[in-house]
Amino acid sequence: MGPAADKPRRPTIDETKRGPALSLVPPCKSSRGTTKENRMGRRKQAAVPFSLFAFQDIITSVTGIILLITMMMAVELVQNLSRAAAAPQEEKSSQVAHTLRQAVSESTSELDRLQKILDETTTIRFNADSLRRRLAELKAAAGELELQNEQIRTTQEKIDARKAQQNLDAKDLTPEAVEALAKEQETIARQIATMKQSNRVIFNRPAGAAKTPWLAELNETSIVAAEMGQVQPPQSFATPEAFLQWVQDQDRDSRYFVLLVKPTTIEMFSTIRKALQDRRFDVGYDLLPSDQTAIDAQTGAGVQ
Repeated sequence: MGPAADKPRRPTIDETKRGPALSLVPPCKSSRGTTKENRMGRRKQAAVPFSLFAFQDIITSVTGIILLITMMMAVELVQNLSRAAAAPQEEKSSQVAHTLRQAVSESTSELDRLQKILDETTTIRFNADSLRRRLAELKAAAGELELQNEQIRTTQEKIDARKAQQNLDAKDLTPEAVEALAKEQETIARQIATMKQSNRVIFNRPAGAAKTPWLAELNETSIVAAEMGQVQPPQSFATPEAFLQWVQDQDRDSRYFVLLVKPTTIEMFSTIRKALQDRRFDVGYDLLPSDQTAIDAQTGAGVQ
C-alpha cells in the first residue's frame, strides 16, 4: 500500500443527503470492523418508512360515497311523498273503488261457497226428515188399517149374532117380518162391501164433545170438508185460499177441525194448520194413505 492510501476519500451521495451531521473523516486502517458497522447503520437509515395514508384515503372515499347515496335516497323519498300528496283526488278514488270492488267480489265468492255448503247440508237433513216422516206415515196407515179391520170384524160378529137370533125367532115371525129382516141384512152387507171396495176410513164422532168436529181431507187438487158423523154432501174447495175464505164464516167457539194429511200434501197441511191456528180454531190432524179417503162424495163423513 503506498502513500496514496492516506488521501481523503470523496463522500457518497447518501452521505451528502444526510447533511453535515456525518463526518467526512476517513476511517483508520486499523479499524476494519468499525467501518463495516457504520455501513450497515447507513443502510438502515436509508430504508422507506411504513405509512397509513393509502388506507385513510380508502376510508374517506367510502364514507363520501355512503353519504352521497344517503342524500340521493332522501331526496328521492321527499320527491315521492310530494308526488303522492299532489296526486289527483279522482285517481285516489278510482284506486279505492277498485280495491272495494275486489273485496266485494271476494266476499261474494265466499258467500256463494258457504251457501252451496249450506244447501247440501239442508238437502241431506231434508232427506233424512222425509224418511222419518214417511216411516211415521206408514206406521199410522198400518194402525188405521188394523182399526178398520177390527171394525169390520165387529160388524160381522153383530151380523152373525143377529142371524142367530133371527133363526131362533123365525118360528114366531110373520113372512112380512122375515122379508124386512132379509132386506135389512142385505143392506148391511152392501154397506160392508161398499166400504171394502171404496177403501174408505170411517171416523166415529166422539161422545160428549163440546164442539162439533169437522173433517178436512187434504188432496193434491182439492180440499173436502164434512161434519163428522153427518150424512150429507161435503164442502169442496179447489184451493187452500178458498177453504180458508170459507173458514172465516165459521164459528170457532162451536167447531173444530181435524186435518186428514196424505204424503203428498204435507206442505199444504203446514200452511192450513198455521192459518187455522192464527184464526184461533182448535186443530187436530190424522194421517191417510194416498189411496184412501174418509169423506164420501155423497154421504160426506157419515154412514147410511
